Amino acid sequence: MKKTVQTLLTSVLLLALLSGCNNGNQTQNNVNDTTMNSELTPFDVQKDFDDNGFTFFTKNLILCCGDSTESNAMTIGWGSIGNYLGHDRPALTVYVAPARYTYEFMERHQRFTVMEFEDDTVWKYMGKYSGRDGDKAAALGLHVAYTQHGTPYYEEAKTVIECETMTAWHQSAEDFRSDTPKEWYNGFEAGIHAVYIGEVIGAWKRN
Repeated sequence: MKKTVQTLLTSVLLLALLSGCNNGNQTQNNVNDTTMNSELTPFDVQKDFDDNGFTFFTKNLILCCGDSTESNAMTIGWGSIGNYLGHDRPALTVYVAPARYTYEFMERHQRFTVMEFEDDTVWKYMGKYSGRDGDKAAALGLHVAYTQHGTPYYEEAKTVIECETMTAWHQSAEDFRSDTPKEWYNGFEAGIHAVYIGEVIGAWKRN
Protein backbone atom coordinates (compact mmCIF):
# COMPACT_ATOMS: atom_id res chain seq x y z
CA MET A 1 0.00 0.00 0.00
CA LYS A 2 2.77 2.38 0.99
CA LYS A 3 4.64 1.61 -2.21
CA THR A 4 1.50 2.25 -4.28
CA VAL A 5 1.02 5.69 -2.71
CA GLN A 6 4.65 6.60 -3.39
CA THR A 7 4.26 5.51 -7.01
CA LEU A 8 1.14 7.66 -7.40
CA LEU A 9 2.85 10.71 -5.87
CA THR A 10 5.84 10.25 -8.19
CA SER A 11 3.53 10.06 -11.21
CA VAL A 12 1.69 13.23 -10.17
CA LEU A 13 4.98 15.12 -9.75
CA LEU A 14 6.21 14.01 -13.16
CA LEU A 15 2.95 15.09 -14.81
CA ALA A 16 3.17 18.48 -13.11
CA LEU A 17 6.75 18.98 -14.28
CA LEU A 18 5.90 17.98 -17.83
CA SER A 19 2.90 20.30 -17.83
CA GLY A 20 5.07 23.19 -16.67
CA CYS A 21 7.63 22.53 -19.39
CA ASN A 22 4.93 22.39 -22.06
CA ASN A 23 3.41 25.66 -20.85
CA GLY A 24 6.82 27.29 -20.94
CA ASN A 25 7.42 26.11 -24.49
CA GLN A 26 3.99 27.35 -25.52
CA THR A 27 4.75 30.81 -24.09
CA GLN A 28 8.05 30.95 -25.95
CA ASN A 29 6.34 29.92 -29.19
CA ASN A 30 3.76 32.66 -28.74
CA VAL A 31 6.51 35.27 -28.32
CA ASN A 32 8.26 34.07 -31.45
CA ASP A 33 5.01 34.05 -33.41
CA THR A 34 4.26 37.63 -32.34
CA THR A 35 7.66 38.74 -33.58
CA MET A 36 7.31 36.91 -36.88
CA ASN A 37 3.82 38.28 -37.50
CA SER A 38 4.95 41.91 -37.28
CA GLU A 39 3.29 44.11 -39.89
CA LEU A 40 6.63 45.72 -40.72
CA THR A 41 8.94 43.53 -42.75
CA PRO A 42 12.57 44.24 -43.68
CA PHE A 43 13.59 45.17 -47.21
CA ASP A 44 16.76 46.04 -49.12
CA VAL A 45 16.72 49.74 -50.03
CA GLN A 46 19.14 49.18 -52.92
CA LYS A 47 16.94 46.51 -54.51
CA ASP A 48 13.38 47.03 -53.34
CA PHE A 49 12.94 50.76 -52.78
CA ASP A 50 9.93 51.65 -54.93
CA ASP A 51 9.74 55.42 -54.40
CA ASN A 52 11.22 58.13 -56.60
CA GLY A 53 14.26 59.45 -54.75
CA PHE A 54 13.59 62.95 -56.09
CA THR A 55 10.13 63.08 -54.54
CA PHE A 56 10.37 60.79 -51.50
CA PHE A 57 11.23 63.63 -49.14
CA THR A 58 8.33 65.76 -50.39
CA LYS A 59 5.94 63.39 -48.57
CA ASN A 60 6.35 65.21 -45.25
CA LEU A 61 8.31 62.42 -43.59
CA ILE A 62 9.04 62.09 -39.89
CA LEU A 63 12.57 62.17 -38.49
CA CYS A 64 13.05 60.55 -35.08
CA CYS A 65 16.26 60.46 -33.05
CA GLY A 66 17.24 59.22 -29.60
CA ASP A 67 17.41 55.95 -27.67
CA SER A 68 15.39 54.02 -25.11
CA THR A 69 15.82 56.79 -22.52
CA GLU A 70 14.89 59.81 -24.65
CA SER A 71 13.71 60.60 -28.17
CA ASN A 72 12.03 63.28 -30.22
CA ALA A 73 10.54 63.49 -33.69
CA MET A 74 9.75 66.21 -36.20
CA THR A 75 8.39 66.64 -39.70
CA ILE A 76 10.97 67.09 -42.45
CA GLY A 77 10.49 68.15 -46.04
CA TRP A 78 14.08 68.02 -47.25
CA GLY A 79 16.46 65.15 -47.80
CA SER A 80 18.21 63.01 -50.35
CA ILE A 81 18.88 59.36 -51.14
CA GLY A 82 22.03 57.91 -52.61
CA ASN A 83 25.37 56.42 -51.68
CA TYR A 84 28.24 57.73 -49.59
CA LEU A 85 31.79 56.44 -49.25
CA GLY A 86 31.17 53.44 -51.46
CA HIS A 87 28.67 52.09 -54.00
CA ASP A 88 27.56 49.43 -51.51
CA ARG A 89 26.87 51.95 -48.71
CA PRO A 90 23.34 53.36 -49.16
CA ALA A 91 22.76 56.64 -47.36
CA LEU A 92 20.13 59.21 -46.49
CA THR A 93 20.83 62.91 -45.97
CA VAL A 94 18.59 64.92 -43.66
CA TYR A 95 18.61 68.57 -42.61
CA VAL A 96 17.76 69.95 -39.17
CA ALA A 97 17.77 73.63 -38.14
CA PRO A 98 19.59 74.45 -34.86
CA ALA A 99 16.48 75.94 -33.24
CA ARG A 100 14.55 72.67 -33.57
CA TYR A 101 14.33 70.45 -30.50
CA THR A 102 15.31 67.42 -32.59
CA TYR A 103 18.63 69.10 -33.37
CA GLU A 104 19.75 68.47 -29.78
CA PHE A 105 19.00 64.75 -30.20
CA MET A 106 20.81 64.57 -33.54
CA GLU A 107 23.87 66.04 -31.85
CA ARG A 108 23.73 63.62 -28.89
CA HIS A 109 22.81 60.35 -30.61
CA GLN A 110 24.43 58.33 -33.37
CA ARG A 111 21.34 56.85 -35.04
CA PHE A 112 18.02 58.09 -36.38
CA THR A 113 14.97 56.86 -38.28
CA VAL A 114 13.07 58.39 -41.18
CA MET A 115 9.41 57.33 -41.40
CA GLU A 116 6.47 57.65 -43.76
CA PHE A 117 2.87 57.58 -42.50
CA GLU A 118 -0.45 57.07 -44.24
CA ASP A 119 -2.22 59.43 -41.83
CA ASP A 120 -1.40 63.07 -42.62
CA THR A 121 -2.43 64.04 -39.09
CA VAL A 122 0.97 62.78 -37.93
CA TRP A 123 3.14 65.07 -40.03
CA LYS A 124 0.81 68.04 -39.54
CA TYR A 125 0.98 67.73 -35.76
CA MET A 126 4.70 66.91 -35.65
CA GLY A 127 5.42 69.96 -37.78
CA LYS A 128 3.29 72.33 -35.73
CA TYR A 129 4.22 71.47 -32.13
CA SER A 130 7.57 71.19 -30.36
CA GLY A 131 8.69 68.28 -28.22
CA ARG A 132 9.84 70.83 -25.67
CA ASP A 133 6.20 71.43 -24.80
CA GLY A 134 5.05 67.83 -24.49
CA ASP A 135 5.19 64.24 -25.75
CA LYS A 136 4.01 64.49 -29.35
CA ALA A 137 3.96 60.73 -29.90
CA ALA A 138 1.70 60.23 -26.88
CA ALA A 139 -0.59 63.05 -28.03
CA LEU A 140 -1.02 61.31 -31.39
CA GLY A 141 -1.46 57.86 -29.85
CA LEU A 142 1.72 56.54 -31.50
CA HIS A 143 3.54 53.59 -29.99
CA VAL A 144 7.32 53.88 -29.65
CA ALA A 145 9.35 50.79 -30.52
CA TYR A 146 13.07 50.19 -30.95
CA THR A 147 15.24 48.47 -33.51
CA GLN A 148 17.86 45.91 -32.50
CA HIS A 149 20.27 48.86 -32.23
CA GLY A 150 17.95 50.69 -29.84
CA THR A 151 16.88 53.33 -32.37
CA PRO A 152 13.33 54.60 -31.78
CA TYR A 153 10.56 54.47 -34.35
CA TYR A 154 6.74 54.37 -34.32
CA GLU A 155 4.88 51.13 -34.88
CA GLU A 156 2.18 52.88 -36.93
CA ALA A 157 4.63 53.95 -39.65
CA LYS A 158 4.19 52.75 -43.22
CA THR A 159 7.93 52.81 -43.91
CA VAL A 160 10.88 52.96 -41.51
CA ILE A 161 14.49 53.56 -42.55
CA GLU A 162 17.16 53.38 -39.86
CA CYS A 163 20.43 55.26 -40.31
CA GLU A 164 23.73 55.64 -38.47
CA THR A 165 25.23 59.10 -38.84
CA MET A 166 28.58 59.09 -40.64
CA THR A 167 29.03 62.81 -41.23
CA ALA A 168 27.52 65.97 -39.75
CA TRP A 169 28.10 69.27 -41.51
CA HIS A 170 27.18 72.51 -39.76
CA GLN A 171 27.01 74.81 -42.75
CA SER A 172 27.30 78.57 -42.58
CA ALA A 173 26.48 81.46 -44.91
CA GLU A 174 30.07 81.34 -46.16
CA ASP A 175 29.33 77.92 -47.69
CA PHE A 176 26.64 79.24 -50.02
CA ARG A 177 27.67 79.22 -53.69
CA SER A 178 24.55 80.73 -55.26
CA ASP A 179 21.82 83.22 -54.46
CA THR A 180 19.25 80.45 -53.84
CA PRO A 181 20.29 79.57 -50.27
CA LYS A 182 21.16 83.20 -49.52
CA GLU A 183 17.66 84.31 -50.44
CA TRP A 184 15.96 81.33 -48.77
CA TYR A 185 17.66 81.86 -45.40
CA ASN A 186 17.10 85.60 -45.42
CA GLY A 187 14.90 86.18 -42.37
CA PHE A 188 14.74 82.48 -41.42
CA GLU A 189 14.98 82.62 -37.61
CA ALA A 190 15.58 78.90 -36.91
CA GLY A 191 19.15 79.12 -38.24
CA ILE A 192 20.98 77.48 -41.11
CA HIS A 193 20.26 73.75 -41.26
CA ALA A 194 22.86 71.22 -40.20
CA VAL A 195 23.40 68.38 -42.66
CA TYR A 196 23.49 64.77 -41.45
CA ILE A 197 24.51 61.92 -43.75
CA GLY A 198 23.47 58.55 -42.36
CA GLU A 199 24.33 55.07 -43.58
CA VAL A 200 21.21 52.95 -43.96
CA ILE A 201 21.52 50.05 -41.52
CA GLY A 202 17.92 48.83 -41.62
CA ALA A 203 14.66 49.36 -43.51
CA TRP A 204 11.12 48.05 -43.04
CA LYS A 205 7.79 48.55 -44.74
CA ARG A 206 4.22 47.59 -43.93
CA ASN A 207 2.82 44.48 -45.57
